[in-house]
Amino acid sequence: MARTSTAIDTATHPLPPPAATDRLVSVNSAPADFNPRADLPQGFYDFLLSLHRLLGNLQKTLLERRTRQLIAAERNELPDYLAPSPATTQPWMIDLPSWCQDQRNQMTGPADDAELVIKMLNSGAPGAMLDLEDSVANSWTNITDGIANIVSALHGELSYFDRKRGRRVEIASSSTVVFTRPRGLHVHQAGIIDGDLISASLFDVAMVAWQVDASRLKHPLCFYIPKSESAEEALWWSALFAAIEDARGWERG
Repeated sequence: MARTSTAIDTATHPLPPPAATDRLVSVNSAPADFNPRADLPQGFYDFLLSLHRLLGNLQKTLLERRTRQLIAAERNELPDYLAPSPATTQPWMIDLPSWCQDQRNQMTGPADDAELVIKMLNSGAPGAMLDLEDSVANSWTNITDGIANIVSALHGELSYFDRKRGRRVEIASSSTVVFTRPRGLHVHQAGIIDGDLISASLFDVAMVAWQVDASRLKHPLCFYIPKSESAEEALWWSALFAAIEDARGWERG
């Protein structure tokens, strides 16, 4: 999980304080009888709670900023820019590792459909993005089925029964790079932490990262970041990846 920074410098790039808004907040809720400590993977609740405490308030602040920027745009007020930095004034380059250099085309589709997931991974495409966002209905069952399929696919275990051919189809060995796209920063997950909404982005990434066995992955865990709207949001993702790597004892990057 590569990053360029792991800290959000609010002194250099101050974020405005949260403001009340009546705009729609996208929410998915776990079932009413759901018991997070008992029904989530063992140990995951405490892992998730620590990430939420670290980054939850900042996610809400970033969303409030989005709202204010939208209101300003509706008033024909133009956006401004961050102060110049080495990233915007000096040449720079990212070196891609050999296992992901060829990404000239990618397959993408809903992660909650095991058959489609396997067909994408067996397509011969250089990359396959298993999607939890636009192509998946934002319901508890769809999201949790999608996450289960992603983890199983990353371990090479996912399969489905082909009724037309009367046989079970598995993931073929290939160099296809597997990306996971979590839900966007604007989506919230309810029904996990009592009395509070959590970032659906955080929930999705944490659920995948908690359940994968890094020793069984054919390449480092890859996430496809959806719909970021500012440098501060990119740094939020960077901080999330860094916190997960530290908690799991993984090497940075």
